[in-house]
Amino acid sequence: MSSSGGQSLKPASGSSKSDRKDAESGAETSKGPPVSSASSAGEDRPSTGETSVAPSTASTATGKDEGHGRRMSRRKRPKVEYKEMDEKLANLSEEEYVSDDDNSRSKSDRPSSATIGPTSASSQAKVADVVEEEDSEHDEPAGLEGAAFQSRLPFDKMTAQEAACFPDVAQGPPQSQKVFIYIRNRLLQLWVENPKQQLVFDNALSQIEPPYNSDGPLVMRVHSFLERYGFINFGVFKRLRPLPVKKHGRVIIIGAGISGLTAAQQLTQFGMEVVVFEARDRVGGRIATFRKGNYVADLGAMVVTGLGGNPMTVLSKQINMELQKIRQKCPLYESNGYTVPKEKDEMVEREFNRLLEATSYLSHQLDFNYVNNKAVSLGQALEWVIKLQDKHVKEKQIQHLKLILELQEKLKTNQYRMLDVKEIGRAHV
Repeated sequence: MSSSGGQSLKPASGSSKSDRKDAESGAETSKGPPVSSASSAGEDRPSTGETSVAPSTASTATGKDEGHGRRMSRRKRPKVEYKEMDEKLANLSEEEYVSDDDNSRSKSDRPSSATIGPTSASSQAKVADVVEEEDSEHDEPAGLEGAAFQSRLPFDKMTAQEAACFPDVAQGPPQSQKVFIYIRNRLLQLWVENPKQQLVFDNALSQIEPPYNSDGPLVMRVHSFLERYGFINFGVFKRLRPLPVKKHGRVIIIGAGISGLTAAQQLTQFGMEVVVFEARDRVGGRIATFRKGNYVADLGAMVVTGLGGNPMTVLSKQINMELQKIRQKCPLYESNGYTVPKEKDEMVEREFNRLLEATSYLSHQLDFNYVNNKAVSLGQALEWVIKLQDKHVKEKQIQHLKLILELQEKLKTNQYRMLDVKEIGRAHV
């Protein structure tokens, strides 16, 4: 969320040429910031699940524990194996440890059955098929489990927050907790399946299967809880009920980024009078789009990380934004769907690094960090550098046109002289 003061301009002085690629590869494992709910204007609940992007993002491998049927990161398995090995080694005596070490050395001296050699096209294709199969095996869960996963909630138990809001259920028999969990997951499923329309209580109750719909007050309480904490009815959707007319209070939000705007929308739905302050002359915060003629470029929020359990997944469905997955290789695409040529991609990377070097020069060499006693953000510095570059290009174009005019005048003078020479020649003849 952008603050009123702005981010001070202090980029690294030695910008690497691989800054853009490093940022993209870093996005493959980092978890993206979800849209904040009305519970707080600046807090974000962590997103979970596979990482994807995009317009697309690279996805980290996720798997399912065969014993419990729960999703589990593949990176955790080696840690468990190492822990089990440490326990085994701790129970071994010194003689057993030495004998095992000798056996492992004798095995390592033997030639390995897997040889390293040049791979053929068919073997490469098989490897690609295996990768695709692994990706297909680790798809996100569906149904009630998938709805809980997308909402960042456990599928088969209550959270601490739910237990605090529903003490009668949390302290009751296990059967009442199972009923609560089913109702909660079912409401989440109804919202995830159709996030373009407000999920109201009456419509939700009619779609809950018996006997879970027999306790109407409990369904209403769960629906109110999910709506209050931003699990349902957030983003851009069609309202079926008007906003409350009576205002219950006044809230001031600093920063019109995606978190501030989302919190303002949620609080307005709850009957609060909201005022949003923004230091810049635009909204969006880090989300900004550069437009010039027919050219459009996203300066921020071009990659969405962590689609699993990320509210951005719901938001992309609401505005019909198509997301494309990217993997380790991250090519750029033209508007027609074809990949950008390598030469153009390298040119864009050079220009990107040149802009970073220019802003670094302004900050570190010229100490250009404040204007009118206000900190200059990196985004503002980049915009000014681009404007200066456009001005410089136009000046060069003007100089070029002036040179063309001068050459045209010289050409006309030479042509007149040639005509004079021809007339003189004819007179002598």
